[in-house]
Amino acid sequence: MMAKKLLGDAVKEERLRRNLSQNTLAEMVHVSLRTISDIENYNGNPRFENLCLLVSFLNLPIETVIKGKDEPMDSTMKQIIAELNQCSAETKRLALGTLRGLISAASEKQ
Repeated sequence: MMAKKLLGDAVKEERLRRNLSQNTLAEMVHVSLRTISDIENYNGNPRFENLCLLVSFLNLPIETVIKGKDEPMDSTMKQIIAELNQCSAETKRLALGTLRGLISAASEKQ
């Protein structure tokens, strides 16, 4: 039940944050309205394909729907992750090194 609750709550929270009805979300993701309703009401088990479509469309980290949130992600973090998701593995490594350097320099200034 815990996993169903985490998934249902995460989907509903993100759907409402985007001001989408269940029906609109279902149409946009190409799943049935019943699938969305069942997920948000902790009923049934969504097909793996539908789960993947939904978490991908809503940009929900799979860990969020399995383990829950440690802390909410702010808009800056979401933008950083969105940018990094478009990069190659090498660019991601370079960005991480650059970020570590910037954080280190900022910490020294304080």
